[in-house]
Amino acid sequence: MNAPRVPPAGKLLGGFPFISRTFEGKFKENPYVLDADANLFIGPADNVSRDEHVAIEVIYHFLAQTGRAVGPFRELLRDREKLLRSFAVVDGIRSEEGGPEEFNLHLFGTYDGEPLQGWHDDELPAGPCGKSVNELKRRLYEICMRMDKQFSERSLSAELREIEARFIAH
Repeated sequence: MNAPRVPPAGKLLGGFPFISRTFEGKFKENPYVLDADANLFIGPADNVSRDEHVAIEVIYHFLAQTGRAVGPFRELLRDREKLLRSFAVVDGIRSEEGGPEEFNLHLFGTYDGEPLQGWHDDELPAGPCGKSVNELKRRLYEICMRMDKQFSERSLSAELREIEARFIAH
């Protein structure tokens, strides 16, 4: 996708007043930080809601505003292939294998505040909600199973089957 990397309506994630714009290596009162290179950091923070919906919304808007969203959120929940592709995009921007130094997503453990090491740590509690990445993926996938009328008929590529296996196996 060669979509623009700057949101049309202003600054990246500008519609979220709770997004901090400076990251000092630790999360204080805010678990959502967007640094000067437009990298999104999500980690633990005291005195915030443990609701995972905010984290999902922030990540989705980050993908949409950087031209990486696979489609509107409701379409992702109604199409197994699109949902798995969006999981692949999230896994890809979390990769630490020499990708660009901007527009990346960094997740941190809930209890130790240490960075998660890609999808290998996806069963560990993460961010402010204390739920693992795989737990959230399974929850969205279960919704998709109910909403996608062609869920079982959709043909998946080997890549999408591998992505599916990463979070279903647990």
